[in-house]
Amino acid sequence: MVVGRRASRMVVVAVALGALIGGCTDARPPVANPAPTGSPTTTPTPMSSAAPPSTPDPATPPTRPAAMAEPSAEGAAAAAGYFMSLYPYVFATGDITEWNTMSGSACDFCANTRTEVQNLHSSGARSLGGLTVLAATAEDLGSNNWFSARLKVRIDASSDVDANGAVLGTNDGGTYDVDLAMSWADRWIIDSAGIIETLTAQ
Repeated sequence: MVVGRRASRMVVVAVALGALIGGCTDARPPVANPAPTGSPTTTPTPMSSAAPPSTPDPATPPTRPAAMAEPSAEGAAAAAGYFMSLYPYVFATGDITEWNTMSGSACDFCANTRTEVQNLHSSGARSLGGLTVLAATAEDLGSNNWFSARLKVRIDASSDVDANGAVLGTNDGGTYDVDLAMSWADRWIIDSAGIIETLTAQ
């Protein structure tokens, strides 16, 4: 049995979402056309140099950046980067505890990833490969702790293996733009996500 390509799964999700956050059914205002009650309180803020690194061992959980402890544009950028750095970890380990903690009930990408991980691991397989957050920016939409974030991520080529380590299939890598709608309620919640593959050289 050959397990589906992990990077391609992201594209399938993007198609299902219309490739934009605004295509998600969500009570939050769409990122592409926000309608806050006032001017944004913070301009788009680059993530600090403490962006999540690539994960040479995807079975090791990523470290939560200190910046994501606060409801700010910088915190949103850090939280968005951390959330996506969980992507290879959940596929490698099947541990979706932290993924679920940050996933909003209306986030299709979050739910679809959860289902893919559960299906993969229930078959006795896992997917091994890293992910690097290349850039992250975020914006405070100025209303009810709503934020938007944009990431550029690179997913490394990886392999799906069975319990004995035998390779079941190889997975294409790729570079993607990821748009997220986020909210703060004593912790960060990912309300929706849209993913577009880019032509950036890997």
